[in-house]
Amino acid sequence: MKRIKLEFDFLSGPITKDVFNPETKKLATGVTVIDNDSTLETLNAMASRLFSSCYDFEVDDQPCVFNMETARKNKNEILGLLVEINKRLAEINDGSFLVDDLATKEIESW
Repeated sequence: MKRIKLEFDFLSGPITKDVFNPETKKLATGVTVIDNDSTLETLNAMASRLFSSCYDFEVDDQPCVFNMETARKNKNEILGLLVEINKRLAEINDGSFLVDDLATKEIESW
């Protein structure tokens, strides 16, 4: 059974894609029902963009900083997307994966 981690990083996540698919030449989860789900792809992209918008560049001589003020403004929207992602993962789960949701815990702590 494959463990699917939900966690954020700049321009990545929350669905962690750690397998290179040579056919599509993109990173994937390695779980077909997840990788082929257009609803999850859309939700994941929306959450990733919103999280990544919390980063500022060239501030106080720092190349990249996480803006907690922006993050707190986006918190509820990100949490709502994570609820939808978890719900969709539960709907399509065919028993081939389990979800380890680290992202919701992180965002709730803001």
